[in-house]
Amino acid sequence: MLMPTAVTTALLVAFWVTTTSAVTVEDWTSCARAGGSSVDLPIRGCTAVIEAGERMLVQLVAAYNNRGAAFRSNGEIDRAIEDYDQAIHLKPEYYVAINNRGAAFMNKGELDRAIADFDRTIQLKPDYFAAFYNSTVAFGRKGLFERSISDYDVIINHDPKNSALFHERGTMKAKMGDQTGADADFRRADSVDLGGPRANGGLK
Repeated sequence: MLMPTAVTTALLVAFWVTTTSAVTVEDWTSCARAGGSSVDLPIRGCTAVIEAGERMLVQLVAAYNNRGAAFRSNGEIDRAIEDYDQAIHLKPEYYVAINNRGAAFMNKGELDRAIADFDRTIQLKPDYFAAFYNSTVAFGRKGLFERSISDYDVIINHDPKNSALFHERGTMKAKMGDQTGADADFRRADSVDLGGPRANGGLK
C-alpha cells in the first residue's frame, strides 16, 4: 500500500541576510549622477544598487515560498497556492515553488494541474527527485499506473535501498494487473529490509 504520507515537498528555502544587502547614500548618489564627468563612481554605485536588488529579490521569493509552505502545513491550501504563484511570478524558473504548488494542487484534488507543475519542475531540474515522487502519487491517483511506475523507476534508481519505494511500485504494478511484477517488487522490498535499509517511504 502507499505510505500514509504520500506527498513530499522540498525543504524550505532558508533566508539569508548579509551586511552587504544595504545600499549606501553614496551608492545612490553616484548612480544618480551617471553621465557626468566621472565614470567609475556611477558604475560602482549602480552596480551596488543592482546587486542589492538581486539579493532582495532572492529573499522575497524565498519568503513567498516559505510562507506558502507554512499555509499548506496549516491546511490553508488556497493561500499557499497564492504565495507559490507570487514566488513563481517573481522567479518563473524557481522549481522549488513550482513543485510545492503542485503538491498543494494535489491536496485540492486538482491532479492535472499538479502533474503539470511536477512535469515543469522535472523539466527545469531533472535530478529533483521530490518532484518525481510527487508525480508517482498524482499519476497513481489518476489511475495512470504505467506513468507512475515509470517515475518510480527513476527514483528507485536514485535510491535503490529504500524498501518502501519497491513496495509502492509493486502496488502500482498490482493495480494495473501485473501481479508477477508486483510480487517481484514485494520480494525485493523484503530483501532490502533484511539488509538493514531505510524503510520509511519517500525520498531521503
